[in-house]
Formats: sequence, structure tokens, C-alpha cells
Amino acid sequence: MNKKSLILKYFQKADLLTTRKSDYCRSITSLFKWMVENDKANSDLISKLLNIQSHHHARIISRQEAILAGSEEISFLLKNHTQLSFTPFVKDGKSIKIGQTVAEIEGVGSEILGLERIVLNILQRMSGIATETNNLTRQDPPFLAATRKTPWMVLDKKAVALGGGLTHRLSLADGIIVKDNHLTFLRKKFGLKDDVLATKKALQFILPKAQNQLVEVEVKTEKEALETVKTFNKLNKNNYLAIMFDNFSPASFQSVLSKLGNLYDLSSVILEASGGINNKNIGEWSKTGADILSIGALTHSPHAVNLSLEF
Repeated sequence: MNKKSLILKYFQKADLLTTRKSDYCRSITSLFKWMVENDKANSDLISKLLNIQSHHHARIISRQEAILAGSEEISFLLKNHTQLSFTPFVKDGKSIKIGQTVAEIEGVGSEILGLERIVLNILQRMSGIATETNNLTRQDPPFLAATRKTPWMVLDKKAVALGGGLTHRLSLADGIIVKDNHLTFLRKKFGLKDDVLATKKALQFILPKAQNQLVEVEVKTEKEALETVKTFNKLNKNNYLAIMFDNFSPASFQSVLSKLGNLYDLSSVILEASGGINNKNIGEWSKTGADILSIGALTHSPHAVNLSLEF
């Protein structure tokens, strides 16, 4: 399997993030019900006082240029958990313009008003993530990926995919990554003096048990990276390897990559860089030889797209 195929197999799970999948439906339904309960959407005082029971149409209008995301989810949630109907006029992943009507909601006025903020919150956040991801992909980097810094979990991951990025792991059960806290645990358990030895110990534990899987190891130093590839090549039978270079600079990453390339065949090793990558340095990172750039800011601090609901 070539490297691009490996990346898409293990780092792109967008095909699971659709309302055609029962697990995804359960996840977004759980979040939606929590939001409805938290906002007491069924106890909107002003709607009750005004007794807004007549039938209405409301438009959702974009106040900025963006990439739309979340209409599939809103369509499913309103259809299955409310009396409202939702008609999108733009497909998820497509561009929207200032002043454009992107969707229409129809139903009893009080229910529309009670759910207005929840509907907009989902659309605004997901569209914001998709828009930021799309903006970064225009700088022609290698693959961009989300991290697990995702307050809204699968919804955030779906939005990244709609913007042109990779989902990476969807959960702790979705892939094996050896991170710094795992190495700290092994150091203490076995009295190891550093993370280089802990990395070796981790792979000795994992590789025999993780058949036909991708094993990713987070490294913080050149020595850890060299030990990872050395141990993997020695012990591996039928797994794949990814290395996550955490908080390296572009220059230090290239230096380590050069040394690794002189010693080992990296044609099927996925090279991921993470930490401190942003719109200011992504151009520099794009020239380093990294296969994937992981950016936590895509999901932990997106700017919501400005959408409004009007009767």
C-alpha cells in the first residue's frame, strides 16, 4: 500500500461521519438532546407569553463568505426530534456568500424560536471549522488533520473533513498512538531512565498484539525518532508506522528527517508534524517533507461563521 493510501485509510474517517451511520446518529442526537435540555428550549418564557402558535417560515442567512457545514446534521435532528422541517439550499462543503439564504425552517413559531440558538450554534461552529480548514488548504500544504482537541467531538471532525482536512482518530478506540504520558507511565513502572528506552519498551508491548494496524508514536527528540524507527523495523511483522513529531520547528524536523532518510526506508512511514502550526508558518511547514500537519486550533478555537435566523 502506498503512503497516500495509508494516510487516507487510517487518518480519514469522514465516511463514518454521516447520518447514514447509526453510531454517528447516536452521537449527534446525544449532543442535541443535551443542548435542548441545557438551554431549556421547551420552556422558552417569551414564546409562551406571546403564545406564538401559528405556522411560520424562517430563513437562515449568511452574513459573511464561508464554507457551509452542519446542514446534514440539522436536517436529521429536526426531522427526528422536533416537529420542524429544515430545507437546505446549499450543500455542505460549498461556499456561501454575504446575504445568501442557506436554508429555511418551517413549523410552529414558538418551536422555531426555542431551537433558534441551538440550530445556529451548530451551523456556525461547524461552518467556522470548515471555513478555517479550507482557508489553510488553499496554501497548498500536505494533508491537514484535526486533533482530539474537539469539544464537540465527531461534529468538529466532520466539519474539518468538509473543509478539506483529515479527521485523524475519531476516538481513543480508533487507532493506537503512544504519547508522552504513556512513556512516563512505562518509565516509572520499569525504572527506565528516559523516553528513548520507554519508546522501545512500548513498541515491544504493542507490536505483537496490534496485528495489521497502524501504530503511531509521538516523539519529542531526534533520539526518540531514531529509536522508534529502529525498534519498529526490528520487531514489526505486519503493522504500519506513523511518527508524530511534537513541537519541532520546521528546521529541526527537516534535520531529523534527513538523518532518518539516510538510515531507513521511509516510503511507508507516515510523518506527522504537530504543535504550533498555524497560518503564519504553514507555508514553511509545507516545504519540510511532512506528510500530515495536525492543527489543534482548527477545532479548539474556531471563529464561528456569522449566520442569522429571520422570520
